[in-house]
Amino acid sequence: MGQRSPLVTLAATAVGLVGFLVVNSTQTGSPAPASSPPAATPAAQGTVTPTAPETTPPPTTTPPSTAPAATAKPPAVYAGRTNEREASLAIATKGDRAAAYVCDGRSLEAWLTGTYRNGQLVLRSKTGERLTAAITNNTATGTFTLSGRTLRFSIAKAGPPAGLYRGKNSTSTIGWIVLPDGKQVGVDNDGTPAPAPPLDTTTRAATVNGVPVTAQAVVGDETF
Repeated sequence: MGQRSPLVTLAATAVGLVGFLVVNSTQTGSPAPASSPPAATPAAQGTVTPTAPETTPPPTTTPPSTAPAATAKPPAVYAGRTNEREASLAIATKGDRAAAYVCDGRSLEAWLTGTYRNGQLVLRSKTGERLTAAITNNTATGTFTLSGRTLRFSIAKAGPPAGLYRGKNSTSTIGWIVLPDGKQVGVDNDGTPAPAPPLDTTTRAATVNGVPVTAQAVVGDETF
């Protein structure tokens, strides 16, 4: 085999080198970047996300009560005599209060006040007397206790002018019981009890020791 000339060898070497460089540059080129998923677009500043409207519940209505309203007890007056006729008495009731007067028309007397609940009266005086009664069928039935004595009574409801009256002046307190038959029983007490003068039931006027006095009807809620 003949020897290659140096020029031919050099040219072949140069061609090979160029080919190598082309191949190498193809293999070592930077790879294309991988595509990334698009980033979420933030909501524009100030944009309000719509929400479902709030629903206001209808106002609750309470049906009217069907229970009957409580009936207030009307004022009433009961008048009569004790069972043995030792004394007369009158009782006035108003709401849940009551007042009473007991007297014999000469010297015995007592003013009492207290409660009237569930048809029961419990009354007391400032000096210790006690009266209890039950109100049924337009009557008042009970007892009055004074200085160890117990007086029993059963008296009926009375209409005007029957009833209980009280008057005062500078020296006396006067009580009158007007009975259903029109008779009057009372005491004028100025420290020394005595029979009360007559009372005009139309004008409610009386004269006590020469001084005119106007009486007031006792209705039951007084405090003596």
